[in-house]
Amino acid sequence: MKKTRKRKEKVNILKKSLCAISLAIGATSVHAYPTEPIELVVSYAAGGISDIMARSFAQALEDKIDATVVVQNRPGAAGIVGTNHVYNAKPDGHTLLLARIATMAVAPALQKVPYETENFSVVGLLATDPYACVTGTRKPYESFEELKEAIQENPGNITYSSSGVGSLNQFGALRLLELMDIGDAKTIATHVPNAGEGPALTAVAGGHIDFFCGNVAPILPQIKSGTVRGLVVATPERHPDMPNVPTAQELGIGEFNDVVGWSAIIAPPNTDDNAIATLGDAMQKIKNDEAWQEQIYKLGAVPNVMSPEETEKFIKDQNKFYSQMVKRLDLRKE
Repeated sequence: MKKTRKRKEKVNILKKSLCAISLAIGATSVHAYPTEPIELVVSYAAGGISDIMARSFAQALEDKIDATVVVQNRPGAAGIVGTNHVYNAKPDGHTLLLARIATMAVAPALQKVPYETENFSVVGLLATDPYACVTGTRKPYESFEELKEAIQENPGNITYSSSGVGSLNQFGALRLLELMDIGDAKTIATHVPNAGEGPALTAVAGGHIDFFCGNVAPILPQIKSGTVRGLVVATPERHPDMPNVPTAQELGIGEFNDVVGWSAIIAPPNTDDNAIATLGDAMQKIKNDEAWQEQIYKLGAVPNVMSPEETEKFIKDQNKFYSQMVKRLDLRKE
């Protein structure tokens, strides 16, 4: 009996030891992420706003977690190449994407893309890019209402520029025209696409085109230099650097606030939950990082860190907004 009891005690001790070892191994594996450098993909060329924003985030992330974060530029097909690369990457949290509105909301609404936006694992929203519409100071339009009257009196003769067909610049102008409620947004003004946002804005500043809608960042220097005049800004309150430009809400077109650029951090579908949680916690710390905030403001963007759940809803709402707009205006590319 005594031998049997001792044998059972030894077995129980062995079981407890194995259990403790198992738990220790499990705990180690849970907290192991990241185990290698993290690749942060930017689906645009180096030097642009997306690239700079990614590098500022990479630096801030390295300060919050014990890892090296390497920014990789994978441009092509207006951002679709880099986005698809991350979609098909290993879901271990070591490949991330600086997602932009163009590839996550606008492109999927316009055409078939090789990825399903709703399948990505979402880490969180980083920042938003306020939108504004301007006219050249050589033009006679002193306000949004005056531009509206000119379009109503001369349908098809007033022009607007953009960085290309299907760009957020074009969508911004089309949404503004829709909200004027004076005719078919596709025909009441004439779209003049350019090879980039810079040339599109320059055409307006030079007086060659009537108006332009785009990110506040490139617009601000033109406003300060006196070459363009602000008509409306899509921010909750007047922009501190454009105090004389009325908000969409003030003009009675608050729906224009739905037109906003944004950047988010996402990962391949079914990415490891522990990796997402670790990254999400780091982003909440970055949210209060004053140095990072200052860098974002310098880009003309607004820090707007959201949780994974809030970001998922935000992206879904943006997808719905652009899908409905494309359907309304019959803009879908087959």
